[in-house]
Amino acid sequence: MQRYILEIEATDKPVLLERVLRVIRHRGFAIKQVLATQNQSSGIAAIEIIVESDRPISLLINQIEKLWDITAVHVSTLNRA
Repeated sequence: MQRYILEIEATDKPVLLERVLRVIRHRGFAIKQVLATQNQSSGIAAIEIIVESDRPISLLINQIEKLWDITAVHVSTLNRA
């Protein structure tokens, strides 16, 4: 299985993380790690998620980018030892 690191920037809303995690689960990706932070003054959230799947990552990225408050999504491949 391939692992990916998703770096997501979004407008901080109470349901943001829940929506992102739901999309990941519905697209058949396994969540291995989540790190979420928010900037109180700017209202911007940064979420870093490590996911794993045999499915193409483009299936997931296209759906995450469609979420209302998402401003940017960056993906990198995580090399496994």
